[in-house]
Amino acid sequence: MTRWRVLGVPLIVSLLAAGIAPVAHAHAIAGMRVFPATMSFDDPGVADEGSWVFNHIDNGGTGQDTLNLAFAKRLTRRFGVVASTDYQRLLFGSGVPNAEGWDNTTVAGSYQLFVNPGAESIGMLQFADTIGHSGSRSIGAPYSIYAPEFAFGKGFGGLSHRWRMLRPMAFTAAMSEDFPSDPTVPHMLNWSFSLQYSIPYLQDFVRDVGIKGPFRNMVPIIEVPMQTCLDRGCADQTTGYINPGVIWVGHDLQWGVEAQVPVNSRTGNSAGILLGMDFYFDDIAPHSLGAPLFN
Repeated sequence: MTRWRVLGVPLIVSLLAAGIAPVAHAHAIAGMRVFPATMSFDDPGVADEGSWVFNHIDNGGTGQDTLNLAFAKRLTRRFGVVASTDYQRLLFGSGVPNAEGWDNTTVAGSYQLFVNPGAESIGMLQFADTIGHSGSRSIGAPYSIYAPEFAFGKGFGGLSHRWRMLRPMAFTAAMSEDFPSDPTVPHMLNWSFSLQYSIPYLQDFVRDVGIKGPFRNMVPIIEVPMQTCLDRGCADQTTGYINPGVIWVGHDLQWGVEAQVPVNSRTGNSAGILLGMDFYFDDIAPHSLGAPLFN
């Protein structure tokens, strides 16, 4: 799903045509592999979902709280639309908000490019528009941002028996580029990836090691959302975070918690936290809200 202000990017991949299967699921699923929705960048699935993600960062006495709300709806089995926005509070040392309000609204179209069950791979193309002047005056920007994106996921289920305990691992990534409508605003390259280890995959498809209760549904994960400025006086400056945490995946929803650790001093000087929840409408209401509008 779309997270924060949509992470858009140039389409810089050529895609394998052989072995691509029809899309049959709303979640990011490829064969036996379920890719949980990442909290700091887009996952590679076209979905029927609703989500919220709360983020808190405190840097040298200046804090920021952000609540992202997103809704994704499939129009067909392969194509869907997404709408998202943020509510932000910017805080200084006194604890009094310096600025507070809604950020600009983002709308996007997403296309499930391929799903290869045997290779546990999945890919998605997306084009997003963050609409200028659609947020509050103190938070929203007066210009729009157009962002093409490619998101990809790959499971390690094909590893040999010798390496079977690594089969629950998976990798996801998203790349996009921001094209602002204001020519004075720099273009930004957004490049993000995650490494995850699925306990459900381990228990069901590799080896039952006796993990019980809520721990059986957990996916330890490290997300790495990064952003590099491309021009306008900040070229080659990179900021980002390393986000270790865990996602709990259920039948109807998932929830997760992650720390946010800045990768350099330009990003910040203290850690933050991410809390989030996704609701799977295709499982909650498979014949109404969770079904494609056009079959």
